[in-house]
Amino acid sequence: MSFDPVVRRLCTSGIAIAASSGLWLMPSNTAAQTDPCVAPYATLPAGCEPLSAGEVTTITTGENTEPVSLPASISGAGFSLTINGQTLVSDRTVESIARQADIKLADADIRVSFDGLGHDPRLDLEISGTPRIYGPGDRIQLQSALNYPAYVSRGEIRFIDRAAPGGPKTIMTAPITPNGQANVTVPEGRDIYVVHRVYDEKGRYDETAPLRLAALDQRPLADGVEDGSDNTIRRRIPVHGGAVTISGSGVVPGATVTAMGERVATDGSGGFVIQRILPPGDYGIDVKVNGAGQSTAIVRDVEVPSSQWIYVGTADLTYGIRNDDGDRSTYDRGRLAFFADGRTATGFRITASADTGEDEVSELFHRLNKKDPQSVLDQIDPDDLYPTYGDDSTIEDRTPTSGAIFLRVERDGNYLQWGDFDAELGGSDLVRNDRNLYGFSGYWGSPDQTSFGEPKAALLAYGAKPDQLPQRDVFLGTGGSVYFLDRQELTNGTENLFIQLRDPDTGRVIETTPLVVGRDYQINYVQGIVTLTEPLQSGSGTRLGGGDSAEVVLVAQYEYTPAISDVDGYAYGGRAEAWLNDQWRVGVSGMVEQTGVDDQSLVGVDLMYRLSENSYVKAEVAKSDGPGFGSNFSSNGGLVFDSIDGARGSGTATKIDASFELADLGIARDGNISAYFEERSEGFSSLDTQVTDTTGNETFWGIAGQIAASEAVDLSFAYDSYENEVGEFDKSAAIAAKVAVTERLTVAAGLGYEDKKDISGSETENGNRTTISARAHYELNDRATIYGFGRSTITRDGLEADDRIGLGGSYRFSDNWTATGEVSDGDKGVGGRLLASYSDEAGNTFYLGYELEPGREVAGRTLSGQDRGQVVSGGRRVVNEQVTVFGEGTYDVFGDYRSLTQSYGLTFEPVDAWSSTVAIEVGQVKDDFDSDFERRAISLGTRYANEDLTVAGRVEMRRDEGINSGNPLDTDTLFLTLDSSYKIDERQRLVFSFEHAKTKTDESDVLDGTFTELTLGYAFRPIDNDKLNVLARYRYLEDLYGQRVDDDDEDGIRQRSHVLSVDASYDLNPSWTLGGKLGYRLSETSATETDPFVSNDAWLAIANARYHLPHEWDVLLEMRKLATVQSDSSELGVLAAAYKHVNKNVQVGVGYNFGSFSDDLTDLTRDDEGLFLNVVASF
Repeated sequence: MSFDPVVRRLCTSGIAIAASSGLWLMPSNTAAQTDPCVAPYATLPAGCEPLSAGEVTTITTGENTEPVSLPASISGAGFSLTINGQTLVSDRTVESIARQADIKLADADIRVSFDGLGHDPRLDLEISGTPRIYGPGDRIQLQSALNYPAYVSRGEIRFIDRAAPGGPKTIMTAPITPNGQANVTVPEGRDIYVVHRVYDEKGRYDETAPLRLAALDQRPLADGVEDGSDNTIRRRIPVHGGAVTISGSGVVPGATVTAMGERVATDGSGGFVIQRILPPGDYGIDVKVNGAGQSTAIVRDVEVPSSQWIYVGTADLTYGIRNDDGDRSTYDRGRLAFFADGRTATGFRITASADTGEDEVSELFHRLNKKDPQSVLDQIDPDDLYPTYGDDSTIEDRTPTSGAIFLRVERDGNYLQWGDFDAELGGSDLVRNDRNLYGFSGYWGSPDQTSFGEPKAALLAYGAKPDQLPQRDVFLGTGGSVYFLDRQELTNGTENLFIQLRDPDTGRVIETTPLVVGRDYQINYVQGIVTLTEPLQSGSGTRLGGGDSAEVVLVAQYEYTPAISDVDGYAYGGRAEAWLNDQWRVGVSGMVEQTGVDDQSLVGVDLMYRLSENSYVKAEVAKSDGPGFGSNFSSNGGLVFDSIDGARGSGTATKIDASFELADLGIARDGNISAYFEERSEGFSSLDTQVTDTTGNETFWGIAGQIAASEAVDLSFAYDSYENEVGEFDKSAAIAAKVAVTERLTVAAGLGYEDKKDISGSETENGNRTTISARAHYELNDRATIYGFGRSTITRDGLEADDRIGLGGSYRFSDNWTATGEVSDGDKGVGGRLLASYSDEAGNTFYLGYELEPGREVAGRTLSGQDRGQVVSGGRRVVNEQVTVFGEGTYDVFGDYRSLTQSYGLTFEPVDAWSSTVAIEVGQVKDDFDSDFERRAISLGTRYANEDLTVAGRVEMRRDEGINSGNPLDTDTLFLTLDSSYKIDERQRLVFSFEHAKTKTDESDVLDGTFTELTLGYAFRPIDNDKLNVLARYRYLEDLYGQRVDDDDEDGIRQRSHVLSVDASYDLNPSWTLGGKLGYRLSETSATETDPFVSNDAWLAIANARYHLPHEWDVLLEMRKLATVQSDSSELGVLAAAYKHVNKNVQVGVGYNFGSFSDDLTDLTRDDEGLFLNVVASF
């Protein structure tokens, strides 16, 4: 028996339909589930009478509950029960109080609601006023925003200098009341960020992601109004309670609103909303509106329960004996689906779901992510629409899982989970895992913590059986924001992106910063395109003592499913750590990646001594074994990649890292001293390190320091050493001094030394060199600065001279326009950099830049001709409230090697109900050797929605053609989805769905073929008299990939078909229902790719009768006739089934299908004849 993708997805969506409407439409081979005893009859049918029938209950008419004066107190433990506005049981005093509050709330247009348990806590920090750039000495007003102040005892603002000597440093803290404001002066620093921390009574704290003051905060946040935004990056405060929401409208200008003791700001229309999470208990929610002629004071009693649950589910299992041309075989099919979400009185939150779809019982819990074009379409449009059931049900996913089940048990930040998760194996620099997996994960942290807010003991573990492969792409910053990943069709939500600083000579990772989707970047999973919020430069700046600046790279880790092979293996790992006291921590980490061919393992132990927040010593040892972790590297935004193989074999690594603030060492000076040592043996492999036989064993060590000798003089020094087993080395040393001569003039001088040996390098790349450098920086005024620099080689042996002199400066034309530029000349040629940028409070940004870096290299390319640098231009323009446009272009001329990347985007929202997006990316590479290709990608999306009509569509197109690194490149992909639903009236619904995939590929990412499906659905579902129900559908299906049967990876029958079907049912009385189905298929089929298409038209007619004996039996008798036009033959089938109600939740049925065909005209397998046993359970 086979099931096409639509049928599988229809089964999957059934659980949501049941949860929303309470109605089940079961397939025709199971008994009807309608219970006549719950139908809205004026007179109950025989057999449905309650046990209390005939008894008379007298209810006294209640007194008037209109507004009266409140009593001084409420006597007794009275209560009032009201459902849908109808009072069922009531204590008149309690009911009167509640009624008075309700009337006052309605008169004031104020609403108080309890939204249930389990709402997520939110924490954010907002900058009040018009968006602008802030610098040292500026006054800034910061707004705390959180929805769980009942769990917080205090808050603070932390100012962090990310460019401070020795690394990021907290330079100032300021107290702030939770949900309050703080006016502070920005402290002195080079690159200031602010974070918001809130603490509970035990010292545990939550913290927001850093917010940079030197850039505009372009988040769409309204000043002073509750936005509901969350920017939490660290969460340790346990929050378990219920959410209470207060909202209102019509507040006149000048009036003030106070709710739950907090001042609440209104928006421009006089509306407001505030939500707070409260611990379990009884509360009097107070709301006051005063001033400008308004005076309202209301108290509404609300109970927050300690426990609350919602759940729904079904189970359907079928076991049968199939007769196929005289051969008898057994089969089983099943489907399990449920959802439960709740919180216990002891504080545990439990969320669970399972929806296997219909499949063989042994396959029910396998991952539901087959590599076919339909899965690609679903990734474009995860909210796909299907033929309507007419009940307006919707789907809300609270269970992030890529497989069949999800389970999460959580309390106070500790959890056990089965579902999608980030491995998040951290705490060690050598043993890390950035993968997003599906499987088991768990975390436990002790309630006791250190003075730094860390749990004194913690345990993390995970285990998974991945159905995807990991990919790691590394991009050198291009100065632009658009980067092409090496793969298309990524698995949704599996990406982890980072910005890293790396040593350009040794590849040593200096610093890693994670990025957040939506805030720092956007990603197109189908095209494999990443768009950063801000352009990424290639270098971190110049180094005064000589040598190259650190490289800035974008690292993208993600998962993808191979098109023509299966993934067989396991991934598991974990970490345990404990703080022996406030200073000493010991930890152990490990991870294993099993692929079925080669297994990769990485384990390590680490020890940390922490003197203060910025003073510590870390030591760790790790061992790896296996094929290594490979990656791809691109220096032109992903147009061309170089493959970096893993270090196959076994190896070890030792790393010691230390950093101390001078004040923590008892030295009364500002400054920092740091040192590191790292030793890696051949064969060691981690995410960012591969030690191969090219280098053999490697040793790194270094020391650096920055000291404020006085208020005007800063001293710095650094020494770095690298050596490997094959005899190569790279050693560098630098000392420098910077003097603030006046408030505007700063001068600096430095002495640098380099000694290198590269066995693959030329004579001028081996030897030593000593240089002297100087730099002067002068602020002409508040808008303009100029600087000059020079470097001279005073001694050298082997290495070429590196003399250079240059001038630069910056000028701020207005509050929005800034220009920076630099030009230099020296032994490596002319260099220059020019950048003009614009940003304003409306969200408009523009930038135009040119860079010519002397002596630069492009990965995989040897310079032929003259390097003419690269140009980057782009921007985002908010044309008006309806239109926003984006564009960027990068043109790189590295001698004869030329590349061009262009990206354009548009967002159009003419009305609140309609929004559209357009994105175009173009990439070109041309050289005179082995690359000449072009890449074009287009994304189009639109959505319109009002009360009756919803339309949503998306188009994804991509074409690669030419020659890339000597290999022919010719691929085309087109994916299209279009969905629409229309509410004709309260009884009728109409749904349209169109999906199309056309691919011409080498099948490395996406299968090659064509798939088209068009569906038109209609439902007639009366509300007042539902005896007659009608469902109708037209479906066109073109499947040239081949229908895949029972999880077989081989392509099966190909078809083009038109299918028209109408299903109807009519209730003769509470016990008898007549139903029927009429279908027609006009189709062509082909058994294999090489066989010609032949016509295969057919008619299908079904008539059935269902008998329902309440709480006892359901009986189904169904007649089926299938007639094939071309063969002029027909087959008559009968299906009979009887179901016994074991109880109100479980039915057991047995039946026999005398025909070989199913009731789906697109099912071409003809293997449905036989006996079956069916068990159905629902709750």
